[in-house]
Amino acid sequence: MPLKVLTLGSGVCANNCLPGKRRFPPGFLINYNNQLLLLDVSEGVRFRLEDAGYDYGRLTKIAVTHVHPDHADLSPFLQAKLCRTLWGEPVEGMEHLDVYMPEISIKGFEDAWNWRHPEAGGRLNHMPEKFKFDIHPMRGEWEEEIFPGLKLKAFGVYHGFGQHPALGFRVEAEGKSIVYTGDTGMVESLFKNVEPADLLIADCGVRIGQEYTGGYGHMGPSQCGMLAYRSKVKELWLTHYVGYDAPAAMEAEARKSGFTGTLKVATDGLTWNV
Repeated sequence: MPLKVLTLGSGVCANNCLPGKRRFPPGFLINYNNQLLLLDVSEGVRFRLEDAGYDYGRLTKIAVTHVHPDHADLSPFLQAKLCRTLWGEPVEGMEHLDVYMPEISIKGFEDAWNWRHPEAGGRLNHMPEKFKFDIHPMRGEWEEEIFPGLKLKAFGVYHGFGQHPALGFRVEAEGKSIVYTGDTGMVESLFKNVEPADLLIADCGVRIGQEYTGGYGHMGPSQCGMLAYRSKVKELWLTHYVGYDAPAAMEAEARKSGFTGTLKVATDGLTWNV
């Protein structure tokens, strides 16, 4: 069965920070035997799905690393799926969506959804005969086979000065493993859950030479390279970077760790296939 990863967003929360190629905020599509899982649902991601040849109505699984807006612009996506069921042609998977997110963040999302839909009287699924979504709570060391043959694992990471509930994800299928760190600083849970990975998609939001182990919670190229090297990763993508450092400089810094596998500074549209 085919397994594919498609980069829908390799950038940060703001566009036009610096001149250069446009990169949208985070989003990675896992296509396993035409079953679709989206890791992080950033602003406008459904349009990027369509541009890539996918009908967002067919998407049935979304996993959110944390609820900062550049990773969890969830309400517009749910609204679009709902409205498609009301006005659009029937599409397989349109009527339902499973959303996986940090357990502690669910109440805040429910409040935000009710703010947008006060007419629903506090019900998340106020048109269940048309469209229903289920919110699945996740915490560190959570795992579930969400599609036949595909397992999603979650593990806790460090972000937002350690105050923002955040997760990384490990996806396993076809004997392969894909790890997406989400936004995080260097933390021991990464080493425990990355090794060994066929593909590591690593947050690289810190400039060369400005890496730290605490602080806000992002990694730099040298840390990503060291994580990949120590975890015996086959391919490393550096993502969620602003663009201050040239890609060649980022690659060179990551290589100082001794990592010799495939290394790419991610751009929108980048793919990985089995």
